[in-house]
Amino acid sequence: MPAPEPSQNASLFLCITFFPSERLANAVLRLVSSFCGMVLDDANVSSRFYMAAHELAENITKYSTGPKVSLELAMEEDESSYILKIRARNEASPERLREVERRLLELKTASDPVKHYDELINETAMIEGVSGLGLARVCAEGGLDVDYKIEGNELTIIAHAPVGRWRADEQLKG
Repeated sequence: MPAPEPSQNASLFLCITFFPSERLANAVLRLVSSFCGMVLDDANVSSRFYMAAHELAENITKYSTGPKVSLELAMEEDESSYILKIRARNEASPERLREVERRLLELKTASDPVKHYDELINETAMIEGVSGLGLARVCAEGGLDVDYKIEGNELTIIAHAPVGRWRADEQLKG
């Protein structure tokens, strides 16, 4: 897994690469929570991004076949707004990559993310041990857009949304 590089538009960039373990993922999520609370003005927006990071961290650790996974946060400036992105990377088996790509294509082509999420809840309610709801939850409950890229056996999932304001350098001091 190559070392990630922040985009030219990144005002803030945080990348954490770690062994795929639930304990490490929980520690990373505490850092993500602190990061979001520190840089975002809106607690609701912060909690939505934390939820997305939680779902992504859970997936990359649970389904990784490689020795490391990564979670990145980037605050990027667009022409007139800021976009917060959470990028999760891991290596996965060909079967898992096909399954996640199928789910992501369904999610991206759904006309109504909330309706799609509700349908998935109904479909998976009686299946023990597997829900497949995390990515749909990010869109439906979090209001974030989800993109993905598969290169070889590496999966990258990006959850992102515009954020109205963030706490600029002056506000972060102290």
